[in-house]
Order: sequence, then C-alpha cells, then structure tokens
Amino acid sequence: MTESRTIVTVRYNEDHSGTLSLPLTALDTPVWARLKLAIRSKNIAHLIDGGTISLSWPDTLTVVRELGTKANQRGLDFRFHPEGQAADKLRDFAGQVRKLREQRDTLTGIVQPDEIDRRLKERGFTKRELRDFQLRDLSHLLALSNGANFSVPGAGKTTVTFALHLLTRQPDQHFLVVAPKAAFQAWMDVVQDCMEDDAPDDGAEPFTLLNGTENDTRRALRSGATRFIVSYDLVIRQQGVLSTHFATTPTHLVLDESHRMKAGWQSQRGAFFLRTADDPVRRDILSGTPMPQAASDMESQLDFLWPGHGYGQEIANGRPPGDVLRNLYVRTTKRELGLPRAERHFIDVSMDDGQLALYSIVRNEFIRDYSKQVSRSMGDAQFLRARRSVMRLLQLSVNPSLALSAMANDDVPIDSRIVDQVLDEGYSAKLRAVMEHAYRLANEGEKCVIWTIFTDTIQTLVSAMADLNPVFIHGGVPSGLPEDQESREGRIRRFHEDSSCHVLVANPAAAGEGISLHTVCHHAIYVDRSYVSTHYLQSIDRIHRLGLPPEQQTHIHIYRSKAPPVVGSIDMSVSRRLVEKIRNMQILLNDPDLHEIALDEEEAADPLDYDVELKDIIDLIAEMEGTAPEAPEEEE
Repeated sequence: MTESRTIVTVRYNEDHSGTLSLPLTALDTPVWARLKLAIRSKNIAHLIDGGTISLSWPDTLTVVRELGTKANQRGLDFRFHPEGQAADKLRDFAGQVRKLREQRDTLTGIVQPDEIDRRLKERGFTKRELRDFQLRDLSHLLALSNGANFSVPGAGKTTVTFALHLLTRQPDQHFLVVAPKAAFQAWMDVVQDCMEDDAPDDGAEPFTLLNGTENDTRRALRSGATRFIVSYDLVIRQQGVLSTHFATTPTHLVLDESHRMKAGWQSQRGAFFLRTADDPVRRDILSGTPMPQAASDMESQLDFLWPGHGYGQEIANGRPPGDVLRNLYVRTTKRELGLPRAERHFIDVSMDDGQLALYSIVRNEFIRDYSKQVSRSMGDAQFLRARRSVMRLLQLSVNPSLALSAMANDDVPIDSRIVDQVLDEGYSAKLRAVMEHAYRLANEGEKCVIWTIFTDTIQTLVSAMADLNPVFIHGGVPSGLPEDQESREGRIRRFHEDSSCHVLVANPAAAGEGISLHTVCHHAIYVDRSYVSTHYLQSIDRIHRLGLPPEQQTHIHIYRSKAPPVVGSIDMSVSRRLVEKIRNMQILLNDPDLHEIALDEEEAADPLDYDVELKDIIDLIAEMEGTAPEAPEEEE
C-alpha cells in the first residue's frame, strides 16, 4: 500500500543538532506551514534550506512533542519518521514525558532514608550525618531523572547534591558544577567534610577548578579527573570546549544559583545551557530564589531540566509555576531548620530641604518623560534611559551629593542655588541615621553589615566611619585566599576575627551569595534596596541561617526616605514590588517564611510625610531657585 501522507524526517546530527526534512514537493502542504509557525511563534533559532529546517536538538524535541500527537498527524495528513539515532532518542523522550507527567502527580520510586544512609556509608560518606530534612530531599531527588532543589541558604543544598552525585554516579561519568565564584569554596570543602580519605572508587577525589585557557580546560577534562567546578563567566568564554565535552562524556551537570540563567535565549549563558540541555545524562538546579522577578524566570530553568517537555511554555501561557512543577522540586524552609524568626524594623527618615527639592525636580521630569510612554513595546534605548532615571531617584533618596556628580556628568541643568543647598546639607538625613545606628551598635559591642546598591555610597560610608575599622565588598573586590587582606575572603575573615572591625559595608549583588556572617553579626542595616528580590532575600540569609542558637535574635533594619504623598517615595515603590515578587515566590514554594517577610513589608507604615503639601514643595523649589515672590510684610 502506498504511503499517501507527507513524511517529515527527523534526524539527530553529529553536532548534536536536529533537522526536520520534507520533500520539496511537499512545501505547499499544511504541515510545512505549521512547522514554520510553531518554530517562529516560539522564537526558536533555526535555519531553513529548501525543505530542511535545522535547529537545536532540544528545540527539535519541542516541535515533535507539540505536533506529534495522533490528532495533529491525522489532521495535517503527515507523520514523523525518525532516522538513525533520532529513533532511539525520540523513543526515550516519549518515555520520559509519560513518566514525568505521572511523577508530577504521584512520586514513585522513593528510596527510604535508612537505605540512603546505608548506601552513602558504603561509598565512604561517613564524616557528615545528614539531617532528616536533607534525607527527605535526597530521597525525593533520587526518584527524579533531573531535579530542582530550591531550599533556603544554609539547608545544605551543596551537601545534598554531592550525596546525590555519589548515589547516581556511573562508571566513567563526570560531575561538573557551574557556580558563582563565591560558592567555589563550599564545593571544594564538601568532599573533605563528608568523605573518608580512603573512600572506595576514588570517592574522596577533590574538585578540579577550571579557570585557565581553553587548552587548560581541555587538558583537565581529559586528565582522568571526574569532578569539576567552573564559573558562569568561564562557561560563556569556553562554550565550544564544554559543549563538546557534554556531547562526548557522560556528565552530571549542576547549576548552582540557577536563577542566573533566567534570561534564557536572551542571554549568552541561558542560550548555551538551553542549546546543550539534552546532552548531560543528569541535570540539577539549585537556587533559594528561583524566580527573583517574575514567573517567567522559571521558564528557561524548567526547559533546561526537561528540554522539549513544554513546561516553560506552560508558564509562558500563564499557568502558575507551582501547578506546573508540583512534585518536581524540593524545598526546605527556615521554619524546618528551626531558625528563630528574624525581626524586621522599618525606619523612615524625612528628606532635608535641598534633597527634597532636587528629588522633586527629578521625579517631575521622570513623570513628564515616561508616564505616557512606558510600555512593553518601548525601545531598548528609551527603556535604558528610564531605568537610569529610576537609579538616579534611588541614589537621590540616600546620597544626593553623589547623585549631583552623576547629573553633572550627564549635563542635567540644575539651579546652582539648589546645588549649593544640597552640598551644604552634606550627608543625607538617611545616611546620618544609618551611621549613628552603626555607632550605637559598636558601642554595645555588636557588629553590623550595611547593605547598599551603590559603590559610591559604600566608599562614602567607609570613609565616614573609618574609626569603626570597616571592611567593604563590592563587584570590584577580587576573590582570593583568606590570608590576602585585600581579597573578598580576606575581608570577610577580618570581619569575623578582628574585634576592632565593627562594620562590613557591602553590595548585595556582590556579597549576597556564598558568605556566612551569622556567627559574629546579628544586625543588617539597609541604606537602600533594589527591585531585585534575590538581592534582598539572599543578603538577609548572610546573618539568618542554620547554626544560630535558639535564643539568638536577628535584626533587619530597613531605612527608607520619607517623602510627601504628592511626590511619593521611591523606597515605597521598591517595597511594593518586593512584596509582589516575594508573594509570587511564596505561592510557588509554599513557604511560610516568605509569607512573614511579605507581611512585615505590607504592614509597615508608608514612608509618607502627610505634613507637606504640593504647594509647600512648589514654594520650596521656587525659594531655592530664587523665583519665589517676596513675602508680604507682617503687620505689626
């Protein structure tokens, strides 16, 4: 019997890409139009040559899954025909899709904790005893072919993942961890902390750090070593070497702080991991804050874990991430760790006159320029200008003299009398309050960490509080050995060990990961906060983490600039957006601690000064600009 339906040939190529091919005589058929529509509607990178479409293998799986139902093949009068390796890969993929759909509802294949403990001891994992919640998470992850660990910092994600590697490792399999540099030491330490020196099957093999040239990396991967750690930055610079390695060597790939690939195809790192997602034999992602901005942050992470399964598309279509994931992740909360609740304090400080006048002018310009133009369709250049204006308002709320310098560099015209007033005022009222707070704590024998998003503000605070012997960390401070006092690690060591060092001033983007301060510091002071929930939540976790005694109180002090209602406080805008993002993450992770953080934020009094009206502000600006009418003489 002659085949009447159009045949779409599916091939898996030597470069680990895929192709979908039709006869040239079939280019006017409905299936050809649907194939192109499916690819272009998802912005999938592809190349069309005649009747052949070339695309990444994970994207090939996506298209085959979407169009390959019996109803679609019958309705469009075609059938997929896999050739060579593609047949085995599609057969395995179909089995994975069925199994994962079942596991989302009912997890099967659970290994009991006592069995896990026995297997680990057989492999030489004897130095560290896993806690009940770690055994629970490990049991859950063992039942999945790929997994997500969204536990809070301090819950032992590194230890659990290393144990997972030991229990799933096959002969000749490599274990490669991609992590921020701040997390390197934790991975380096985990082997020595957990394994016997004479563990069987070379179980005590240390991690090899990949930080050299492409040739250095190639040699290391071929050296006989099997455990590697590499930074996200180096992955981008050495994509060819690593993609070849994933394709030719069975590899268990772990992304630590996986939210760093949340931009997906819009970033180099995200595009690399999505393009090579199907090659590693196992994939795991670790993040305490998997969706720092919005639900869309989860799309690329899920497509990396389960390429072609369509979970990212489900989220893009508006399905809540929690409904999509269900049983496919683990999360240990702070409440499960038995941590005492952190106390959050909101301190609102009124702006000085010069600062308020300048802030009001910039605020009015921002509204005039963008109130009718801001939309998803605005151009990149316009969006960058709007974002720069937002950052300027944030800086004006805490450090107006430095904001003035930036405005001068941008040739922003400001009346000289307002400039003089701001300069005469010196440190803002908020900065003065923060510094007074740090001095009070030092007098009480307490250390504190002060968080600010601006490098210039870090330098201002360090200079102004030199007698408190502060240390600082921002993006320009290099990693290094603890013995090097100029390195990030050396500064953290000094904060821990030097009793005369009372203050650490840091940027959450640079120091919010990979450091523990909870043994010596129980006060965090926020001069300002960004709109990124990860920066706020992870910076809190530096002092509020596993290891605190039950009676230890942790204090989070959030300073906000107070402004009249008609002007509005940008700190209030930050607070509202953080609440929304933390609430979304709470819904995803079902975490009562995130609920408490959001509730504290919601119940704090608005940083608004109801004693100042619009006419007062207009008069204040006019007075400072020298345009105010002369005051009438008072009658005797």
